[in-house]
Amino acid sequence: MKPERCLVLNGAGAGRGLSNLIALLEGGTVIAQQSLAGRGASERFAPTVQALLAQAGWSHPPDLLAAIIGPGSFTGLRASLSLAAGLARGWSCQGVGVRLGDAMRASLQRKDATILCLARRGRVFVDPPGNAVYALPVEEISPGLWPAIAGDAVYGEDALPDLTGAMGEARLGRESERLPLAAPTAEGIFQAAIEGLQTPQPYALEPLYIDPPEARPPAGGLRLAPR
Repeated sequence: MKPERCLVLNGAGAGRGLSNLIALLEGGTVIAQQSLAGRGASERFAPTVQALLAQAGWSHPPDLLAAIIGPGSFTGLRASLSLAAGLARGWSCQGVGVRLGDAMRASLQRKDATILCLARRGRVFVDPPGNAVYALPVEEISPGLWPAIAGDAVYGEDALPDLTGAMGEARLGRESERLPLAAPTAEGIFQAAIEGLQTPQPYALEPLYIDPPEARPPAGGLRLAPR
């Protein structure tokens, strides 16, 4: 049975100047949504959910909670997925994770597309359909790479300046295509979640990390435990 009411969360863009999204859908149609952009967005996830629930007049929990699991901002993903997991458990509703590339493909109605999204330190995330996500330096994203990847190579608005700056407009070639959006829509996330639920192992509400953790113990060692 297809879920009727769904809460969607996307915190993958927190801290990158991109819009994060929280939305409520009924029957696959958005009835309330709010974008949260830039640093500090993750701190407003919970209050925004509360405000949207009041705005929609939902007195009962949703049937489904769908959240982007990554790749994306470490802080944004941790905050949004912790909130999603807690709400799903407290509401006793089904929770499912959605890969960013899957949500983009659903938003664009391009199931065969390989999604290229900007990462940090001059790299991009490469997200082919049905395969593991990986990261490459911008300099290695060239038309010669795309035939080796299933589907069409496309890239979001956020990746365009770095790609063209490092490679030049001509090197992008005719095989590339500029996406009309830089982040997935609420409807796209919902559709990807429904498709994920039909697979043997849907994604859990856990972050999808591409890079190893950057946190390191202090050079002088950890502080002594209090007495």
